[in-house]
Amino acid sequence: MAARFLLDVAAMGDRPRFDVSVILPFGDDEEAVGVAVRRTAEHLRGLGLEFEILAIDEDSGDNSHAVLALLRAEVPELRVTHAQGRGRGVDVGAARAQGTLLVVSTPDVASGSLDGVGDGCRRLLANDGDAEVALGRYTIAHRVRALTAFRGARLVGAAMHRRLAKRLQVRNLAVRVVGAGAAARGSIGLRAFARR
Repeated sequence: MAARFLLDVAAMGDRPRFDVSVILPFGDDEEAVGVAVRRTAEHLRGLGLEFEILAIDEDSGDNSHAVLALLRAEVPELRVTHAQGRGRGVDVGAARAQGTLLVVSTPDVASGSLDGVGDGCRRLLANDGDAEVALGRYTIAHRVRALTAFRGARLVGAAMHRRLAKRLQVRNLAVRVVGAGAAARGSIGLRAFARR
């Protein structure tokens, strides 16, 4: 009886606290990071999702931290942490995330439009695939299933999402790739599914 109780308590501790953990690595992005956090929070609240936003500092030397500090009262879901060096933010964010899904984007993209993120989250929360990659925009993945793909990743720049798609595919996860040329990328080993 005691052993069963301990197993039940351990299983309860493994339950995700949020539907979505947004990983937003930033460097010298003071112009975009505040807008990105605010728009991401508004978008996810509008979808009715429980979420956290993990802004990961990749050695920023500008006023990005000051901008984020001003947003904490407005966006209580925001957590700011540090990664050792450029490109390490996704790895650090994935390790600290507490959501069922990971959403990875950058301040310049998230400050614009997050079209498609809601639909992707709904599909993955309904277990329709393991990950979705919108090339050049965002990656959404089941945290537990995809955690090893994020571990040790050094991801910088425009190729971030293509590299994440490859890392996810190598782990035999069902990856839906959307964006310009996604079908052609299916020929390099990615399982590409057309959005309908």
